[in-house]
Amino acid sequence: MTDKSKPPSVEPDAHLHALIEKAEAITQNWAKRHDIWYDAGHHDPVKHYDSEPGKGGPILLFWSEGAAMRVISYDEPEAMALRDELENIGLYMEQDDNVTAGYYLIDQDSALQNEFDRLAQWKWTCRLIEADAAEVSGDLYAWFAEHPDDFRRLPPLEFEKLISSVFTARGWRTEVGPGSGDKGVDVRMWLETPLGETLTLVQAKRYAPGNPIKLEAVAALEAHSQREEADGLFVTTSRYLPGVRKWASRNKRLVLADSTNLQSWCQAAAQQARTDRIRALAIEAWQPLIREIAATGGVHNRLVVATVQAYPAFCVVLKETATAALLINIPSRRVSGDFQRGQVVPILDGTTVKDFFSGVEVFRAIRSDHAQRGVTYWGDRRLYSVWNGQPVTFDHWD
Repeated sequence: MTDKSKPPSVEPDAHLHALIEKAEAITQNWAKRHDIWYDAGHHDPVKHYDSEPGKGGPILLFWSEGAAMRVISYDEPEAMALRDELENIGLYMEQDDNVTAGYYLIDQDSALQNEFDRLAQWKWTCRLIEADAAEVSGDLYAWFAEHPDDFRRLPPLEFEKLISSVFTARGWRTEVGPGSGDKGVDVRMWLETPLGETLTLVQAKRYAPGNPIKLEAVAALEAHSQREEADGLFVTTSRYLPGVRKWASRNKRLVLADSTNLQSWCQAAAQQARTDRIRALAIEAWQPLIREIAATGGVHNRLVVATVQAYPAFCVVLKETATAALLINIPSRRVSGDFQRGQVVPILDGTTVKDFFSGVEVFRAIRSDHAQRGVTYWGDRRLYSVWNGQPVTFDHWD
């Protein structure tokens, strides 16, 4: 039976999803009216690009390999009706490439745009947990340090991965459990100490505040810990019933934590990541790497290039893990051709790089290791691979 005394719960981003659905419906109905709704559809920008979103980005992507994109590309008369309908709900469409166009808010300075930016960043945060890429830059930890209520928005497994990642960043070796059938242990963590390696068993409960942790759950973790001669850590986004903390305090190897503790751990991890990032970007640390790369003639696994754009982009990999990396752009010079078409190579002169450094941004990339292609990095909407030392062709007319 529905409790009529309580107002129905509303998803905090429901109005954003409603606008996205309205844009989808407008475009689909428009295309069907003109009989061009085929080989077409919509994508989520964060999932499509799998790259860190910026401010003022598209709220939705339209793709078409058929007539719909041709009508939009050539601004044919049918396209005017679509533009007018989108403007009525505060949106406009802008092409990204031959098959993709983005829906953007007309008012880029509005509070609504800020909400969409935050939603995109939240989706990217979830992507970082999935990719286990948090320790590279600390953006993930900083997000939860500033938005602790979002702990409860995570699916249970992603919540466990977040806890695992936080402790990995603090020097622990961790292993997330299999999920169902894990016998009350969600994460196993090992820490090397002067007396040997210690094991901690973690139980994680991503509960709402109205669903407190009872004594039985904590007692079960204690029993598992005693059987394995390990420490126990219970982490929840909820709270503990009165008396549970007092009961747990009798065992010094059992620790109870909540969102406040998790927020504090994220703050510490974010600060450590920022410190590591500053060290990685220090000129004193960066110049030796450039000299090392230059000594090889540029054929080095830390020098990468993206060639899919009209103009190649060269980067140096400053820091990486198995799943993520920090990249920084370096300048290039033309060795043949003219401004429209030619070939370029990276500049590996320390002085030039130092001059260029002040105006460049470091960005995060997803790292993948392929059996055939080797290591690649996807970031800033480009796919980077190790440079082979040969000049790279560019063609602005292509």
